[in-house]
Amino acid sequence: MSVRLALRRSLRASALAARACALAALVALAGCQSFIGYRGWPYPERDRTSFHTPAMRIDTVKQFASRSDGTDSAEQREYTDQLARQIQIEPDPLVREAIVRATGEFRTPLAYQMLEAGLRDESPQVRTACCESLGARAETRCVSTLASVLRDDEDKDVRLAAVEALGNIKDPTAVAAIAVALDDRDPAMQFVGVQSMRSVTGKDYGGDVEAWRQVAAGASPPEPPAPSIAERIRDATRF
Repeated sequence: MSVRLALRRSLRASALAARACALAALVALAGCQSFIGYRGWPYPERDRTSFHTPAMRIDTVKQFASRSDGTDSAEQREYTDQLARQIQIEPDPLVREAIVRATGEFRTPLAYQMLEAGLRDESPQVRTACCESLGARAETRCVSTLASVLRDDEDKDVRLAAVEALGNIKDPTAVAAIAVALDDRDPAMQFVGVQSMRSVTGKDYGGDVEAWRQVAAGASPPEPPAPSIAERIRDATRF
């Protein structure tokens, strides 16, 4: 074997040994980082960074919601002011949804304005949350707002949420608003419309959409006869 060939083989063996040592060191370092002081990606210690994840922001928003006492005091207005400032700069739709739901717990003038403004959010989830929060308030002034959503929003889930929310408002004006759902060709929309009509009027025409349309128009169709005992037993035992 020539001296040159022996020298070449020796250099190659040294290089492979160096790579193996480097790889072993890297694996050992990764193993240490996997359990020493690690609390979650991407920062090992929360107190060493100012980064706030969406989950952390949602937790903070929920804490605000728990401070609502149903009054229109200066303190309650300050809480909704902070929520309003946050939603204006919040990029994550899930956090904006949480802000809207928290806002729905307050009874300040700004809270209602925020819910109305949220109906123009680009996220259907946020708009749905606004409808649900307005329905939970069950205030007559919410009827026209929800009726506009039912009539104009392009997302079916948002429109369904608006119909369901209208069913919580026991006011005659809600009946006319729900009529739009009864005239929709979507069976799901008609079904929720019927449920809301039953909730608002206290009447029961079953699933007879045409009868409910007459009610929405101001007529009083005869209510179906009450089921017999045999029919009620049959329905109760039907699988």
